[in-house]
Amino acid sequence: MRRAMGSELGARVFAALGEAEARKRIAVCLFFLALFAAHLPLLRPVLQNGDSAVYNQQIDDRDLTNRTTHVGYIALGIVFNRLLPFSTDLNMNVMVLLVGVLGLAGVYSIAKAWSESRLAALSTVPLALGLPSQVEGMLLSEVDCVSVAFVALAFACFQRGAAFPAGLLFGFSLLVTPLSGPLVVLFVTTTAVRTLAERGALLQPLRRLLKFGGGSLFVYVPTVLVLYRDYVHGPRGLLHAPRENFTVPKRIGTSWEFIVDELDYTLPLYVIAAIICLASRRMWRAGQPALALFVSVAVMAVVGQRFVDVPVQLPNLVLFGVLPALAFAVSRPALRVALAVLFCACFFNVRSSYARALADVRSRERDRNVCLAIKAQSEKAPLLVGVSGWSQSRMFERYASSPELRAKALTWQAFVRNQKHWLAPANRAPIWFFRKVNSGEIGRLLEHYSLESRTVANRKLKVLVPKPD
Repeated sequence: MRRAMGSELGARVFAALGEAEARKRIAVCLFFLALFAAHLPLLRPVLQNGDSAVYNQQIDDRDLTNRTTHVGYIALGIVFNRLLPFSTDLNMNVMVLLVGVLGLAGVYSIAKAWSESRLAALSTVPLALGLPSQVEGMLLSEVDCVSVAFVALAFACFQRGAAFPAGLLFGFSLLVTPLSGPLVVLFVTTTAVRTLAERGALLQPLRRLLKFGGGSLFVYVPTVLVLYRDYVHGPRGLLHAPRENFTVPKRIGTSWEFIVDELDYTLPLYVIAAIICLASRRMWRAGQPALALFVSVAVMAVVGQRFVDVPVQLPNLVLFGVLPALAFAVSRPALRVALAVLFCACFFNVRSSYARALADVRSRERDRNVCLAIKAQSEKAPLLVGVSGWSQSRMFERYASSPELRAKALTWQAFVRNQKHWLAPANRAPIWFFRKVNSGEIGRLLEHYSLESRTVANRKLKVLVPKPD
């Protein structure tokens, strides 16, 4: 009788614990849904840069044959563009926000598995949102945030024993951008450290790595073989993508400057957390994420830091957010208080990163409104003159274009070199200037154009209007 009562009581206790665990998991899911919902009102149908404009045009055209080093991003964009009801530019921003939040959930999952504390693991979210490049990536579409998310989700699956699904996700991250490739050291290093901690138990970790590699190759290799010519030899292929001729010290210095700028007030927190993790036997038995991340940063600096304007270290910085959570979990109470105090500095970062990102969104929205107003006042496809460089040219062209009118944007120097082109009757179009211009600079054009001043979206611009023949 007593045994039966004890068994029944035990069953009730386990059932209650199971229900409590289920409620906590639901609460975490609702937290990430709320995070996604809270960012939706911040989205606008604007572009991050010229690359975004080109990618979105390819997505409109369902073109998977150009810029194939980012074919995973473009293919994902085509799917979302079919599913979402807005304009392509807004659809892509919704997509990167959703994928970005899923990536943060992946980082939370990693921290939860290693720290065994939900509260500590949730601290990874404000730390990630304190990185300006991450916030901008979640609000303005580009490949960087998507790459971060798929690497984080792959690493989360890998640490929880799902090696083949982790490989599939990592393989897709390689299709989003080849710059995900050096991050494979995260998976290899944590496995190697765990293997050493297990004193020679090699077979199981080796099987896990083989499953991971098999999943990655299963996704990556067939796609590359189909697109081999453009992927490797195309103008933006692996062999011809524009890179800076940086020395190794310059690459390391560029990475370090980016890391310091992104971490800002929280740099001391990350340094102390890394030291605590490196001194923890428990973390060495778990796979020592601090060591893995330091190795990954070094490899990425030497191999991947070949670009001025690509945040190649962003995946590492987002994943570095697990270290304070793990340090908190393995520390004594007094040290936990110190970590909590240092953690408060991350909210200064969150405030500044959102201020920076939202200022960029507003600036791009103003540019878009000007271009839309130009399009509305132009009977023919407009020419936009005086924009600053390739990136702004591509953005302005997309804003001012429609399926019927394909706008063109030029720097002032390019316009001056090609003025003759716009004298031909077939090429005459409204020419809008985004810089000061006087009649002496465009004297030849005034034979066939009238120079006018117009106000578009609260901005005064000069425009050459073709004279009737």
